[in-house]
Amino acid sequence: MNLLRLSFVGVGVAFLVAGCGGRRSHGKVDFSQMGPSINSKRYANLEKIAARDLQCQEALTPQYLGENQYRMIGCNTEGVYELRCIMGQCAWIPDVRLRAEFDMGCGKAELQASKLDRVTTGVVGCGKRATYRLLGARYGYSWTLNSPVIQDETPAPAPAPAPAPADEVPVPTTL
Repeated sequence: MNLLRLSFVGVGVAFLVAGCGGRRSHGKVDFSQMGPSINSKRYANLEKIAARDLQCQEALTPQYLGENQYRMIGCNTEGVYELRCIMGQCAWIPDVRLRAEFDMGCGKAELQASKLDRVTTGVVGCGKRATYRLLGARYGYSWTLNSPVIQDETPAPAPAPAPAPADEVPVPTTL
């Protein structure tokens, strides 16, 4: 009986070591092209976070953007995440556009983010703009609105050309 129990435990450990117990397979990802800080455990964590944020259960396609930033694409949507490591402890910074989507009442695809400094990002879209500050928590990061959402001023429409006076009638010319 103990031999049977031991064999089941051995098979279970073998599956865990081989990586067969996971939900997703990232064997197709070339980590040598994905930046200096990524490894299979961090990538699996990113994949899990992005699947939740993007509400996508399909396989996600990663794209390395440089400076520990990654774009995850799937289900006709995408998200940008940054890996921040301090003294060997790493955490994923979520896409600021997910928060701005709520605050600005605008679709994520219509929003553009610009990094202002290490912890501040500006977001523009749908004729509005706002700044967000990155807050560190014990187990992760989150974005908080750091300014009022401002409605961009729309330029005045260009004046239409003045119509010709009604009393002038064009004279036809013949050659």
